[in-house]
Amino acid sequence: MDYNYKTSNTSNTNSNLNAKKNEYSLQETFYNFCHIDSNNHVILDYKYFKNIKNNVDNNNILNYLIFIIENVLKNSATFVAHVYIENLTILDMDKNKDFIVSMSSILKDKFPDKLEICFIHEAPFLFKQIYAFLSLIIDKKTLKKIKMKQ
Repeated sequence: MDYNYKTSNTSNTNSNLNAKKNEYSLQETFYNFCHIDSNNHVILDYKYFKNIKNNVDNNNILNYLIFIIENVLKNSATFVAHVYIENLTILDMDKNKDFIVSMSSILKDKFPDKLEICFIHEAPFLFKQIYAFLSLIIDKKTLKKIKMKQ
């Protein structure tokens, strides 16, 4: 009987360790997806978005983005964003269309005229089509602030 009890405790301990490891891994993925760099710029890296999207709902992701931007705006009147989209595909855009529209709308409403400039890094060849989609959901004033950087 003691043996089963010890095995059960060991199993629970391992389960708790795995849960903490997964939680840490998710926190680390969130940080890699979106964080503030040493210049007080917002860094967004799409390659981490897929992992987060599989484990967290859209509202939590949006709340995290808002939290990051609010922290930048504590020290600055505007914010600069660097968005890395090397692995973004048209299919990804289609799958995440609702999230992108929600994100654009929330950021526009919550942070009007706070975006100084948005640098798009590592844009795939098909980004012109993606950019055409963005022009439907992003106002012209904001579109002028988006700059391609290779």
